[in-house]
Amino acid sequence: MTASSAAYPVRTLREHVNSLEAAITVCLADPKPRAIHRLRTTTRRIEGQFALLATVPDVPKHDRLANKTRRDLKKIRRAAGNVRDLDVQVDLIESVRSKSRNRTLKDDAAKLSARMESVREDNAKQLQKLLQRYGGDLAKRLGKLMNTLEPVASRALSQTELAALAREWFRKNTPAEPSDGHDDPDYLHTVRKKAKLARYIAENAPKSALSARRLAQGFENLQQAGGEWHDWLILAAVADDELGGPSPLAKAFTRRCHLALRAYKRRLNSGIA
Repeated sequence: MTASSAAYPVRTLREHVNSLEAAITVCLADPKPRAIHRLRTTTRRIEGQFALLATVPDVPKHDRLANKTRRDLKKIRRAAGNVRDLDVQVDLIESVRSKSRNRTLKDDAAKLSARMESVREDNAKQLQKLLQRYGGDLAKRLGKLMNTLEPVASRALSQTELAALAREWFRKNTPAEPSDGHDDPDYLHTVRKKAKLARYIAENAPKSALSARRLAQGFENLQQAGGEWHDWLILAAVADDELGGPSPLAKAFTRRCHLALRAYKRRLNSGIA
C-alpha cells in the first residue's frame, strides 16, 4: 500500500466535521442554495464515514456516541433536504419553461415557481431554527467523537480494501429486487440513497487511487440517474396537486419523469463499475 493511494477514514471524518461547522455558520447567516447544498451533502458524508468506520477493524468503540450524533444529523439533513429539493425543483421548472412556447405552460410555471419559492423561504427559516437548537450540541458530540477516534487517526486502508468495503456495504444494505422488478418506487428510491452513501465511502480514496475512484464514479452515476428520476417524480406530483392533471406543465413533468425512469433502469441494469 502506497501512502499516495491510501485512505485515512478518521482524518477524512475530521475534514467533514470542519466542513459541517462552516456550512452551519453560513446557513445561519444566509441560507442560499449553494450553502444549503453543502450542508446537506456534508451531513451525508459524515453518515458515510460512520458506515465505513463500523466496518474497519480495531477502531475504538463509539457506537453510542455515533448513534446520538446520527440522530441530530438526520434532523438537520431532512430539514436541509426540504430546502434543497425546492431549489432543485424551481430550477427544473425553469428548464421546462424556458424551452416552451406554450403560453399556458409558461403561466403555470410562473405560478408554481412563485408558490415553491414562498415555501422555500419558510422552510429555510425552519432550518435555521433547527440549527440554532441543535448545532451546539452536535458540535460537542462530534468533538467527543473525534477525541475517541484520535488513537486510530493514522489508520490507513488500501484502495483495494476500501473498494471491497464499499461494495460489501452496498450489497448488504441494498434490498433485494422486488418481484415486480424495477417498477417499485420505494425500491428505486432506496437503491439511489444507498448508492450515494456507498459513493461517499469509496470517495475516501485520494484521486490517485484510480480503481477506488472508478468505483466511486460508478456509484455516483447510479445515484445521479436515480436522483434525476426522483426529482421529476416529485415535481410531477406537486404540479398535479397544485395545477391539476390537465395542466400542460404537469404533463411535461410526467413525460420527463418517464424518460428519467428509463435512463435510471438502464443504469441499474448496467451495474456498478
